[in-house]
Amino acid sequence: MKSIYLEKSIEIIFNSLKGIISENEYSFISARKNEGEKVTQTTFQTYESEKLSRIVMEQYTVNSKANGVVLNIYPKPDYAIPIFTFQLGGQIPEKVIFVLDIVPTTETGEDPKMNALSQHHASIMKNLGSEKDWIHEICSKNALICQYKPLEPDMILHVLADYLNYWKKCHDELPGPEKNEARQKDITEHILTFKRILHANDAGLEIYKRKFGKEMSAAIERAAFGSSPSLLADGPQNGGNASEPVDNDLNLNLQIKWTTDAEQYLLDAPRFVRSKIKDNAEKKAEELGINEITRSFIENLRK
Repeated sequence: MKSIYLEKSIEIIFNSLKGIISENEYSFISARKNEGEKVTQTTFQTYESEKLSRIVMEQYTVNSKANGVVLNIYPKPDYAIPIFTFQLGGQIPEKVIFVLDIVPTTETGEDPKMNALSQHHASIMKNLGSEKDWIHEICSKNALICQYKPLEPDMILHVLADYLNYWKKCHDELPGPEKNEARQKDITEHILTFKRILHANDAGLEIYKRKFGKEMSAAIERAAFGSSPSLLADGPQNGGNASEPVDNDLNLNLQIKWTTDAEQYLLDAPRFVRSKIKDNAEKKAEELGINEITRSFIENLRK
């Protein structure tokens, strides 16, 4: 059963984004799987605007237990608008998953107003903090994070509204697109770095792949990560799948050729073992003087 606070958070999001997006103009993806009494489903609504490449809102349920809302707002590469990221889920209010941040897309100095806003809320919210390194890599110092601990729901909604209002002010006050190519490149790299880290650590993608299959999970990836600057290829690269990230999180040794079936073998492996498989295969290939890695070569190494 979806928490009333998830519904309220969605209401706050749409109220805050009035004038930027239209609630009636969006793309929609939905997937659902029933396994007896257990239901896993997700819906993605994506929006675009003059300054924003994509607003991605996801609502999910996993095994009829975990429910949540995720919002990521990405600017176009020629607008130095910060990324807005929000997640609320878990078992509210006892075991809450909560992430809220406004992430700069350029190397900027201190923002006293943003610092004061985050410090104010951090001082009155309990049980904040995360031991996950990747969250600290992706977030700014003004992030508010709670990982499976009690958190007062009304306080969550209040801080969400405050952060959205501050982000909207940043959006509205930006006069026009960035003309400097170096600055555009800087914005692009910041957005791609955010997406890469999020993609590599998004547990939901692995769940959706198991539950809904590769075709649907690829559509979900395109919705979540495909906007410009895209983490995904527009078409197959080196024989890879078009839905995979451009670098596929593989960072392959360009001095050694990977065949199509070898790359696919690596992409089909669980993300947490890919780097080990890759490193072992490339190290052995270099030892043997082999300049091409095939699927059978990897399989023989793992026997």
